[in-house]
Amino acid sequence: MTMTTSPAEIHADSSASSAVRPYVTPTGIVAWLTTGDHKRIGRLYVGFAVLFGLATAVVGGLLSLERVDSTSKVILRASAVPHLFSLYRFGLAFLVVLPLLLGLAIAVVPLQVGAQGIAFPRAAALSFWTWLVGSGLLIGSYAANGGPGGTRTQGVSLFLTSYALILLALLTASVALATTVLTGRAAGMGLDRVPAFAWATLVTAAGLLLSLPVVLGNVILLTVDHRYGQALFGGNARVGQYLDVAVRQPQTYLYIVPALGIVADIVATLARARQTMRGVLFTGIGLAALLGVGVDIQASVDPDVRHQFLFVLASIAFVLPLLVVLGWSALALKGGRVRSTASLAFALLSLLLLVAAGLLGALTGFKRLGLVGSTYELGHFNLVLGAGVLAGVAALFHWWPKLSGKLVSDPLAKLLVLPALGGVVLISVLELVLGLKDEVAADQVKDTGSDLAKTAGAVGFVGQILLFAALAGVAGLLVRAWRNGEAAGDDPWDGQTLEWATPSPAPVANFAEATVVRSPEPLFDLKHAAGKDA
Repeated sequence: MTMTTSPAEIHADSSASSAVRPYVTPTGIVAWLTTGDHKRIGRLYVGFAVLFGLATAVVGGLLSLERVDSTSKVILRASAVPHLFSLYRFGLAFLVVLPLLLGLAIAVVPLQVGAQGIAFPRAAALSFWTWLVGSGLLIGSYAANGGPGGTRTQGVSLFLTSYALILLALLTASVALATTVLTGRAAGMGLDRVPAFAWATLVTAAGLLLSLPVVLGNVILLTVDHRYGQALFGGNARVGQYLDVAVRQPQTYLYIVPALGIVADIVATLARARQTMRGVLFTGIGLAALLGVGVDIQASVDPDVRHQFLFVLASIAFVLPLLVVLGWSALALKGGRVRSTASLAFALLSLLLLVAAGLLGALTGFKRLGLVGSTYELGHFNLVLGAGVLAGVAALFHWWPKLSGKLVSDPLAKLLVLPALGGVVLISVLELVLGLKDEVAADQVKDTGSDLAKTAGAVGFVGQILLFAALAGVAGLLVRAWRNGEAAGDDPWDGQTLEWATPSPAPVANFAEATVVRSPEPLFDLKHAAGKDA
């Protein structure tokens, strides 16, 4: 028995002759507001995540520009800089990368596993609206001087409330996704036969269900302390310190684990060959999720925890699953008939950036280097989550034909590869160099006023402009394809997995009849196996 219930749209064909007035399918904006269709819910997540991504790039650009002349705050007040820095980090993690990747999973994973819909569709829809309301309140709390370290009591209360809403929304989405993969699979599809993106989504959801409740517990404790005396946790000034664990290594690694599944599925599809060593690939992705659960490393409770043996070991070990995915992808491309697309370019560049981030992140565990609390951590944060953004763009270009029925212009999409890559690299590289040179600051924004720090600000500003332009270009290409794009057909990439066996765009109920699979590549079997059994 599955846990999937049918959204209301499936029952729209009620007989007009019934004594009861037939159900009328909503259209227009009402359909989007009331939908239980996982493909629409996923697109809503993705659309607003891209919008928040553009806004986050603007905030990052302002912070970089301030560093060019840190002595005169001509654009931002001095008190606004740490607030915007906090908004930038929390926003990039919880308003952009996680909802982008989870939204893609909500839209695609039920199709991949052969389900008629997502488990608990109403809860999945509620998760989006809760996340959206929480995100709006989060931004409003910063505007009201209520982010971490804020001076307005009501603004700080609003921040804590909005952050709790966002965490609850992401936890609800994780439950729906994990339940779909565990109980909604087609007959014959064991967990060893699910596509890589579905597997990565499952292990990420498990990691989030283990870690985000801890962060939520911190929020509850801080809320009680804030409301009744501010005596235990240092008041408003230390709110950010107790929540920083959610936006620091290794917890940020967990947020980009779905990117590994995206890369593997895109590579497998565009290599156009049956893939081997799936057990090795799945083990690597699972290990990445396990090592990414880092809420136990809370420096606000134990300042030395980030230099203890287990943390250092986990920091070094995280690069191993990334190398596994990289090696598997290289072998898959070598043995296949590769089709070059913009989605493949974005996917491979994302994976290379993640491998670089894994190698660089290993250095933070060594106390003698003095990287903790320096701009090195900011550069590493930008590199990890920037790679997640590139993977999300790759997934959008790859699965947009299935979600919209239209092809994105591949030549135009390829023009965005270098600006996006350049943006992520530029906003990261000199921050890493500053940290290595001991340009240390408690709030990660102020600096020593050196020429290198000013150069880093200028380079970071250019990087944010490039990233903004790339994201705007991605949004423009998707809208252009939606309105005037060429019809994609049901299987534009000669795919191997079940999502390419449905019409494009996929109907509300996904599959017209029960599906039985006998291998990890059921559509490949159907196309290429000989005999009646095919």
